[in-house]
Amino acid sequence: DAWAVGDNGTILHSDGVLWNASVSGTTRALRSVWGSSGNGVWAVGELGAILHWNGRSWTPSAAPTPAWLNAIWGNGRSDVWAVGDGGPMASRN
Repeated sequence: DAWAVGDNGTILHSDGVLWNASVSGTTRALRSVWGSSGNGVWAVGELGAILHWNGRSWTPSAAPTPAWLNAIWGNGRSDVWAVGDGGPMASRN
């Protein structure tokens, strides 16, 4: 699996052969995506946007900041971090 994100809530998913659009439910720009499994993928971006893929759909999560989130990374399903403008950091653990 591979994921890509971009402007206007664009999320693309590849199975290794084809790229398909995934409905994000947002029009905010997305800047980074990371996942630990097929049902544990996170995307972050504009104005604190945080989205979670549960294997079937994307759902928004509450952000602790209105700042742009520019990157996301984790060490497992319950240890996920996002960083953004002005140094804000959000943790999902």
